[in-house]
Amino acid sequence: MSSALEVGVLIGELLPLLGQLQALLAEPVADATTGTTSHHKATGSPAPWHEEAATVLLTIHEEARRLEASLLWQITGELPARRGGSDRNTRAALAVIGNLVHAVPERDARGALHIVGRWIRNARQVKDIGIEERWQPAWPSGPGELPPKCPYCKTYSVRVATRAGLVVCINRSCKDGKEESPRGRLERSSLNGDPMIVWNDGRTITYRRDWA
Repeated sequence: MSSALEVGVLIGELLPLLGQLQALLAEPVADATTGTTSHHKATGSPAPWHEEAATVLLTIHEEARRLEASLLWQITGELPARRGGSDRNTRAALAVIGNLVHAVPERDARGALHIVGRWIRNARQVKDIGIEERWQPAWPSGPGELPPKCPYCKTYSVRVATRAGLVVCINRSCKDGKEESPRGRLERSSLNGDPMIVWNDGRTITYRRDWA
């Protein structure tokens, strides 16, 4: 499938997520990490709207207009009139983007694909949508300490998805013992309960003993 066709598929996935983000705006939160007041009891003074959802939604609103204008500029050499800020205009911009990507070089279509994919990923990672977990840097060994280095490339590129119990190295040039991008899972030592990572190439590192 070409990048242009993939953009159309992803826009189809994005549209219902926009509806979910819009619906969350009216639900104030005290802490974006714990969810809305309707999902989890707020213990502080809540924000007047769902700040996490609003940030993602407004980013999509703005960047969709920029991407539409950029694609039109490449095709026609002219910039379109600025769209209004309504959700309807955002959806209209997305529909135009889905058509314009078929008229630009594959490299530019891939760029649009990357942007739309990022919108979807960010929307899915909003706490109260929760379709996709956000990857976080690995935990440090103690207060004021640096996080552990990747055992393969020796950089601070380890990221964890705690709920899923998964670990990756995001350094694209890094390879494990199987010459693959390092991936693993979080486990606990059966001996003392220490956290450890079991990498897909069979390497096992107990966090406190080996990385602290």
